[in-house]
Amino acid sequence: MIEFYLYEDTTGFEDLKEAVDSYGIISQVGTVYEKADIENADWFVINTGEYQYPQPEGDFGYLKATFNLDAYCGVCGIGKIQNAPYRLKAEPKQTKNQFWGLHWEFEAIFVRPETKQFLENEKVKGIAFSKPLLHKKNSEVESIFQLHIETILDRGFDDYNTKTVTCKTDNEEECNIDTNLKCCGRVKFHHPQIGGYLFNKSLFNPDYEIVQTNEYFGSGGSAARLQVVSKRIKNLIEKQKLKGLSFTPIVHEQSRR
Repeated sequence: MIEFYLYEDTTGFEDLKEAVDSYGIISQVGTVYEKADIENADWFVINTGEYQYPQPEGDFGYLKATFNLDAYCGVCGIGKIQNAPYRLKAEPKQTKNQFWGLHWEFEAIFVRPETKQFLENEKVKGIAFSKPLLHKKNSEVESIFQLHIETILDRGFDDYNTKTVTCKTDNEEECNIDTNLKCCGRVKFHHPQIGGYLFNKSLFNPDYEIVQTNEYFGSGGSAARLQVVSKRIKNLIEKQKLKGLSFTPIVHEQSRR
């Protein structure tokens, strides 16, 4: 397999892209952040690795086991509210990771006990912790805590560089063709591939440390809020060499390209 990178600022980019496309070559589009983008950002979207499926897996039974589904839409995935511990198949085996995540549930963040203690010692605001359960044993998972983010921002995402997805029949993804589906009409967004996540800067109160976006992101039946941390939290985690998180800089209107 041959892999190569083609950047927008490469001389003759459009001609090169057209030539690549003419051969039917599979391409992946994404944003590469320069050092200055990271240094100038005050807030960062965080992501963990995905290592297990929440339990019970069959027919997505974990949803009823873990969430209040009164406002949940099974068509778009928006609206569930956690009201019980996540249930896991086994103790996490990724011993070097201080942060840990799940398939399907991208809002769920788990930390090792020493990371919990570190964040508490640093007086990080707006977080709480609870214990997930081992599904079959119905006992607490010893090696991790779930990190809960208590602050949800106001709306302020600019979707200039991505697709809006409405929960309706025959929507922007050409999904939901079945007219018998009960669509909720709510809106989510695809994750931007070019240009990054653009948010109104006024949303980000300096008193916050870790927040969730008001908006949901995803496609099909998947929807999740973004988890966002301040530069101080990013610097603390990196200085402590805590593994398991990636950081994507937030873009504000002032730096829109």
